[in-house]
Amino acid sequence: MASAVAQPATTVDSSRSAEARATVGLVKRSTGQAALWRDGQSQPIQPGLGVQMGDTLRTGADGALGITLTDDTLLTIGANSELVLSTYSFDSTTQDGNLLVSLWKGTAAFVTGLIARKAPDNVRVQTRTVVLGVRGTEFIVDAQQGQP
Repeated sequence: MASAVAQPATTVDSSRSAEARATVGLVKRSTGQAALWRDGQSQPIQPGLGVQMGDTLRTGADGALGITLTDDTLLTIGANSELVLSTYSFDSTTQDGNLLVSLWKGTAAFVTGLIARKAPDNVRVQTRTVVLGVRGTEFIVDAQQGQP
């Protein structure tokens, strides 16, 4: 059985701009086995860790994460999950932004923030088989074990 901290299937382009490397959220809660992959390197996840666009978050069989993004979107990632913060931008002055989360396996619960309140079409969740548009404020996505 693969470890929850095994390298993810998707890799992040290390030539991302400084803007893409900015902290876009914080880990608020971490239990069990969890790791963050950034630029091909793994690091353990602890509360207070900043997350960046392009980061891959993985949890093991006993893992769970709670993350708050800068637009107040709340992400809760369940056990045996892999989630990538694929696209994120947010202007706190205008509240304009874009969010694309890729959930490759496992489960994630969402409570949408300011981006979805202003422009719901700008918030999407991608799985291996579908891209979901957001039309509510709270929802759960179950990507199974990554099987198409």
